[in-house]
Amino acid sequence: MQKRIIISIILSILIILISFGIASYLTVNRIIKRSLDRRVELANMIAGHTDSILESNLNRLYDISLSGDIDLEDNNPEPEKKALQTAYQYSIFTDGIFLSDKDGNIVMTYPPAFKTYSSLLSLADIKKTMRDARHVITDIYTIAPINKKVIFAMVPLKNRDGDIVGVAGGEINPTNYILTQILKTIPAEANTYMEIIDSHGIVIASNIPNRIFTSSDHNKFMANLIAQKKSVVRRCHRCHTGNPTTYGDSGERSTDVLSFAVLEMAPWGVSILQPEKDIFAPAVELRKTFLIFSIGSIGIALLIAVGMSRSIVKPVHELIDATNKIAAGDMSKSIGFGGVDEIGMLSSSFEVMRLKLADSLASLQQYNLKLEEMVAERTEKIKESRKKVENLLKKVISVQEEERKRIARGLHDETMQSLAALLLKVDMFSLDVKKPSHEKIRAMKDILLSTLDGIRSIIQNLRPSILDDLGLEAAIRWLLDMHLREKGITCYFNIIGMQDKRFPPNIEITLFRIIQEAVVNIARHAKAVNVFVIFKVDDDSVSVDIEDDGTGFDVLPSLIQAEGGRGLGIQGLKERVHLLDGSLSICSAKGQGTRISLKIPTGRFREKNG
Repeated sequence: MQKRIIISIILSILIILISFGIASYLTVNRIIKRSLDRRVELANMIAGHTDSILESNLNRLYDISLSGDIDLEDNNPEPEKKALQTAYQYSIFTDGIFLSDKDGNIVMTYPPAFKTYSSLLSLADIKKTMRDARHVITDIYTIAPINKKVIFAMVPLKNRDGDIVGVAGGEINPTNYILTQILKTIPAEANTYMEIIDSHGIVIASNIPNRIFTSSDHNKFMANLIAQKKSVVRRCHRCHTGNPTTYGDSGERSTDVLSFAVLEMAPWGVSILQPEKDIFAPAVELRKTFLIFSIGSIGIALLIAVGMSRSIVKPVHELIDATNKIAAGDMSKSIGFGGVDEIGMLSSSFEVMRLKLADSLASLQQYNLKLEEMVAERTEKIKESRKKVENLLKKVISVQEEERKRIARGLHDETMQSLAALLLKVDMFSLDVKKPSHEKIRAMKDILLSTLDGIRSIIQNLRPSILDDLGLEAAIRWLLDMHLREKGITCYFNIIGMQDKRFPPNIEITLFRIIQEAVVNIARHAKAVNVFVIFKVDDDSVSVDIEDDGTGFDVLPSLIQAEGGRGLGIQGLKERVHLLDGSLSICSAKGQGTRISLKIPTGRFREKNG
């Protein structure tokens, strides 16, 4: 019996240690993987922050066109100068901004003194900006003969009619403190190197100042990653740099971990290089700790096995008889054993277990009561949600019935009366033995044409054919012309990144109905003078901003009214956007106009080219 106990305890400890060793091995590997993932996350975070800064400054260049005062041929440079001055203030373009015509000739700069060249015709990116009608941020250029290193940021320049007439651009100094400050705000160890590089592997910014303008690429590895828009983490060596003062005092070959992330707004990348031994030091230390713990556990297990086997065998049967009562479900009787030896401690432990088990049963009963309360509360919330859905459905049915009444009234008031008048004239002609005159025939033709126009108007209101034939852009312009411009309201419509894209029918009709609802509400209630509609298409989303300078309204009471089932306009907009997993925000106040912003993801839909 004693040998069995010793062997059993040792085998149990060994099994536990093996399991613990496997778990520790998996844990160490997981820690290593997490460390690598965090390096990529850090690179992506720096890239995202850099993208945010570049995007905000590109928007300043886009605002030059949005000012609506750009005209390079009106011999009045004051509006352009004012737009350039506004874009220059608090921007990253510390060296200045400029406007160029379609031929690449610089026609205006701010500040005027920074101009060191008159033409950018040799710059291929300026042609790309006008050809693709989108922004371009270049790599580092060296301007001869002054050997000045600059980075150009350019966007297409549009006049008030929306035609591209040139390029609005700015110069970014590669040594700009903003780019360097992004890297310096990230805490880094002594041997960690964080850099922003362009597509040719040239360092734009670095936490080591003497690395700027040097080549940080090897075999065009990073350049290929930038071209593929791919973020990676991999092991590499520093021996190929050949500069021990830059990467260490010894210059010896060392294994490092390179984390690389690509920017979205520019053909740049962010690289983080750190010695592998520094990253994996906690994992190595953890492995040593696991090994020491395992050896100590085996030694302690041997001692415990020998001691327990000597004192357990004899009194164990007495303890078994006492614990059988607990196995039979009798929790009321305590275990009457005690003492200072192992069996006494075990009996005391069983007594504690009995008490805790009794408490656990009582806790389970209380938990069941709380669970029932939670189920009842959840059921009540489901009923409230169902009630909201029913109210919304009732409103939808009511709106459908109102629409049918309106169509029926339109057919009765216009189409039916015109047809009745036409029938009456036909009857009169049948009673007249003379041949009908041209004037009477023309009158009948006018009635027919008026009837056709009325039917065509009803069809257009139900679903305009222009949406299916010419696409969403033409349908939106038709809405603005029909509901706003005919009433004397000035409309500004701007599309960013559309490029004749077509979306699935459910997205197009949803966007059309949302914009239609907003435009109709502006025409009926806003009393607006100007309306701005900005339609922006990204790679994976569509954004629409609709803003007017009308009377506005209180948003919160309207939302409460819509949720209570007493209003369908706002609730209808929210439901349409929710069906496409989009987001909707409404900002308004009385006397301050209204702004509606919505964003619908399109990444999971297949795009159709128009």
